[in-house]
Amino acid sequence: MQNRLLFSLLSVCLLGLAQADDDFDRAVSSVCEYTKANDRAGLRRKLDDSGIELRRTYEDIRCGNDSLLRVAAGNGAVDAATIIITKAGKRALTEPEKDGLTSVQWAQKKHDAGDAATKGKIKPVLELMQSKL
Repeated sequence: MQNRLLFSLLSVCLLGLAQADDDFDRAVSSVCEYTKANDRAGLRRKLDDSGIELRRTYEDIRCGNDSLLRVAAGNGAVDAATIIITKAGKRALTEPEKDGLTSVQWAQKKHDAGDAATKGKIKPVLELMQSKL
């Protein structure tokens, strides 16, 4: 009897964790989309509604293979980058990612190697990042 009760409680806990992971994944997907679209209000609302605290979870949030700041830079999303930097803190700018580059170094590299359209998108976000260092 006790084993069944323990098994039932464990099952309920695991189902709750799986649901929480699904909710987090959906919220992250929305955050990525709002960042790409440079939707400042939508991004702020999704972060607040989902309880995502970027200071604690920034490094865990990936949009494909990129961080939020890299997505913002690649899409010229200055408004979204402003919110991300404010909520994630300076560490998001200064901490190297998996490729060994910080978001600022990555944006500078993309800017320097890019064509005119790429430079036009990345430059305002790069300047914002550099101003926050």
